[in-house]
Amino acid sequence: MDTTTLNQDELKSFMKTMADPERIKIAGLLGVETLSVTEISERLDMKPTEVQRHLDQLTENGLIFREGSLYRLNANAVENLAAQVLAQSHPPAPQFEGDEYEVKTLRSYISRDGSLKSIPTQQKKLMVILKYLARDFMPGVRYTESQVNQMLRKYHEDTAALRRYMVDNGLLEREKGIYWSVEPA
Repeated sequence: MDTTTLNQDELKSFMKTMADPERIKIAGLLGVETLSVTEISERLDMKPTEVQRHLDQLTENGLIFREGSLYRLNANAVENLAAQVLAQSHPPAPQFEGDEYEVKTLRSYISRDGSLKSIPTQQKKLMVILKYLARDFMPGVRYTESQVNQMLRKYHEDTAALRRYMVDNGLLEREKGIYWSVEPA
């Protein structure tokens, strides 16, 4: 199996192969030492024909090597496949709009998952972040404090600070626990 780029068919094949608990046990044993079909059969209390069937599938997928009558794990292939599977599971980096300073600030403070790494202390950076968060608030819509907290929680756990900063910096208005977006002048 070519592990430089993992296509969808290879991914399905890898996942199907490793979905079987017996194959995982066999791969685990072969990761520790080189063994024969008989040795694996005895250690896992399985029939040799069943062990051979699993070994054939692991070999076909490039996960183990056969050296004469012995088998061993292809650790590089397993490591490469696992790394590629994990790499495909990462969300894409968010795309930001604005001038160079705004984009640089957003990249510095917004994680790949869209959450806020930290709340900036420098006012200019804080305003970039707050304006970014304010996009979620529709003009003319009234929000309860609970709704505002829910909207801000996806960015940072300190929703009270974010709410306060947004009100103090004129991005949200507040009256009697109701918040609304301030339309730009």
